[in-house]
Amino acid sequence: MLSEALPAGEAARTRHGRVAREYALVLEAVGVPCEIVQIGGEHVIATSAADVGRAQRELAEYDDENRGWRRTEELPLALENGWIASLVWIFGLLALHASTLARGAASAFAKGRGDSVRIWEGEPWRAWTALGLHADAGHLLGNAFLGALLVALVAELLGVGVGLFAVFGAGALANLLNAAAQGEPMRFVGASTAVFAALGILGGHRWQRRKSVRRGANGAWIPLLASAFLLGFLGSGGNELSHEFSGARPQRIDVVGHALGFVVGLGVGALFARAMGVRRAAPKVQAWSGFALALAWCAAWALALNFGS
Repeated sequence: MLSEALPAGEAARTRHGRVAREYALVLEAVGVPCEIVQIGGEHVIATSAADVGRAQRELAEYDDENRGWRRTEELPLALENGWIASLVWIFGLLALHASTLARGAASAFAKGRGDSVRIWEGEPWRAWTALGLHADAGHLLGNAFLGALLVALVAELLGVGVGLFAVFGAGALANLLNAAAQGEPMRFVGASTAVFAALGILGGHRWQRRKSVRRGANGAWIPLLASAFLLGFLGSGGNELSHEFSGARPQRIDVVGHALGFVVGLGVGALFARAMGVRRAAPKVQAWSGFALALAWCAAWALALNFGS
């Protein structure tokens, strides 16, 4: 039962809705009337003032009896808003590509593309702006549609605003690392680093969740192996997901960039799963994350156009 007003007594407080429902069942089973009150991001198990002491004793005994047992795995929320993230992803990439086709946009493309030398000589924003640039329509469509699927799944785990910011932020960080890792000057464009960051977020999140709720660690590696297989299948050849330009030789596949995006995504996904479980951040946090993402894009392009060389 949910209530908007807090009754007289607080027997327990938790951030996990499943735990709150479990506590409520325990109290109902021993004849202590209670209700669950949501306050911010927490769930309060509330009883009458006369029953608080007994309720706290019953819950303490229940916790003592079950200490050391891992709780069953909590499933993620049902598919709800992933399509919104997909639309934002597709529309954003299409809009940026269309702007690069406009007359006089060649200079903007040159100022925004990834450049391993210029990134570490004072233009780090290229790691972000390069995510929105594509060499041709085939390159764009490959990233747009595969990315839309993966971004939708990330948004179902983390929420739309946080999910999109996590994907693009991980992609930009991977581009920075890619620029440092390459042994020769390299230019690159494309959202593929963010695409594989999204794949890594899904694998890392699932791995951490399985590791946290299961006694055996062997099964926890299955999501990592599955996502690594997809990385090898999609990210190492035979596709149009990324473009790298090394000297005069165009190379279609930036394998190092894909791998770094995946690795950074694994870390991001595992951190979110460890900190949040299957919960999403509050709507206000989602909105502010979306605003921060838009601000990051605008700031990166403003720096590129005004200070890029």
